[in-house]
Amino acid sequence: MKNIKMRIILLVLTLTFWLPNIINAQNNVAKIDINKLIEEYPGKDEYVKDIEELSDGLQTKLDDMYNKLKATINKYESEAELQSEETNIERAKEINREREKISEQQKLAIEQLEKFESNLNRKMSVNVHKVVLYIAEKQNLDFVIDSSHGYNIIEADCKDIFNDVKQELIKYIQTQ
Repeated sequence: MKNIKMRIILLVLTLTFWLPNIINAQNNVAKIDINKLIEEYPGKDEYVKDIEELSDGLQTKLDDMYNKLKATINKYESEAELQSEETNIERAKEINREREKISEQQKLAIEQLEKFESNLNRKMSVNVHKVVLYIAEKQNLDFVIDSSHGYNIIEADCKDIFNDVKQELIKYIQTQ
């Protein structure tokens, strides 16, 4: 009997000290959909425009190279019967070298475009991360859960800081 009373007292004391901590822990957690925030990133339209301009410029350069090669091929084909076999062989080698240059230029253009896009994505991610940390600190949050990845986390009464972060992100971008 004495042992049961002692266990009940211990249970009551334990609940008395732990319960406020458990309740407080729920108040120090928030969620945010990072993917949605990236989609609605302030100034993202400018980034997309920059990528499109770079892409268009690279495509124009490739088109110019291709058109020049096409003109050379047409010229060489029209003169082929008038030229010696050695000249025609040299011209065929020249055309192959130009095709290789165009192919190499295409690879470089793709790499350049991917690098440019990657740098912009990295910049957006870093900015979002900084602002999420700022809002978390400002609101005394211990944890922020990224709800965009679909981790089966139960979000019962978890504060959503999406709008706070988005507003602060707009301010942050304007100061850069």
